[in-house]
Amino acid sequence: MSTLGLWPFRNNNLLFFITFGYFSFLMMLEYLDLLLFINDLEHVVINLTENMAFSQILVRMIMLRLYNCQVGDVIAEVMKDFDKMCYKTTEEMKIVITYNARSKIFVKLLVVSVALTASSYFLTPIIIILGSGFPKIVINENMTQVIYLLPYRFHLFHAVDNMRTYIITYAVEFPFVFVSALGQTTADCIMVTLVFHICGQMSVLSMRITNINTELLSCRREMRHAVQMHLRLLRMGNTIEKAFNITLLAHLLGTISLVCILGYQILTNISKGDIGVLVPFVIFQFLVLITLYANCTVGENLLTESAKICEAFYKCHWYDMPMENARMIVLCMVRSQKPLCLTAGKFTIFCLSTLTDVLKTSMGYLSVLRSFCNIIKISSNFRKGLIYIYKLIMRKSKHINV
Repeated sequence: MSTLGLWPFRNNNLLFFITFGYFSFLMMLEYLDLLLFINDLEHVVINLTENMAFSQILVRMIMLRLYNCQVGDVIAEVMKDFDKMCYKTTEEMKIVITYNARSKIFVKLLVVSVALTASSYFLTPIIIILGSGFPKIVINENMTQVIYLLPYRFHLFHAVDNMRTYIITYAVEFPFVFVSALGQTTADCIMVTLVFHICGQMSVLSMRITNINTELLSCRREMRHAVQMHLRLLRMGNTIEKAFNITLLAHLLGTISLVCILGYQILTNISKGDIGVLVPFVIFQFLVLITLYANCTVGENLLTESAKICEAFYKCHWYDMPMENARMIVLCMVRSQKPLCLTAGKFTIFCLSTLTDVLKTSMGYLSVLRSFCNIIKISSNFRKGLIYIYKLIMRKSKHINV
């Protein structure tokens, strides 16, 4: 977050506007490339492979900037919980450490996956050139043209027709690798880490509610502490949901599109036998799926731990408590029936069922896309055949006239 100028406790507006401006400018070039070649289906599919992923990163950076202070407040609250004095037993500490370990595993997986995806995508043209040289197209019988491959589908306002221009253009696009990779990991890692921490604290809270002492003085003190802790966690969870619901909506829509498009790219390259080009797409697909799985998992854990708090209020010995505390338990029961959750733009809840829904939807779109592309190819071949027959007839008619 510091590299992008987004760390809440050490904001750097200049660094953010430089990185965000650079990223936005290249994204506009990518959108322009999509508009200019909108009639070319293969070009559109390749462009959308990058476009959908980078558009998600753009939304992530914007939302982190807009909710920078709120995310900083949640991080400050989380830091207060990393103290042994906050926990009564070793079992409570183990629960928090377990959830913290889960977030660390995800961070490591995501960083490695993003690094492999970004580097393999950027280096693919270089690998192709080192393997078989620059690709060439035949213009006529005596002339061929060299194609200078670039990693991204950015529209260029200058011709890349010599080695010097090619190297400069490639170098200008090099920082895009780091900005896109950091934009991806920053938002996902901070959200997963904070949500897992809230889940750990909610698990601790449910344990404390179940074991509330029913004696008058102890019960009043423990109930007050439980209510305050519950309100604190609800406030933190609602802040996270508000800060990331647009990000999750963009992620949900982008993932449906990317799983479909990347699946089409993988199947197309397998049929063509392009194994070298296949590797970046497989790594990219793995990154998309692991990110979706992580977001669905944290959403499921948040729902589960919220439900456990509701159960804990029912399971505690409320019938042995003083009347004042028993009434308070009723209010807590009512509030805990509305669980904390992660939503995609307030439309749908992120949980493990979302994972299966996304995969089913993407596979359906993939089937439609393949059928549509086959129809386009058949119609194109049919049109070419008609043109060839027409030319052949015209030649024969000219020969008969002569």
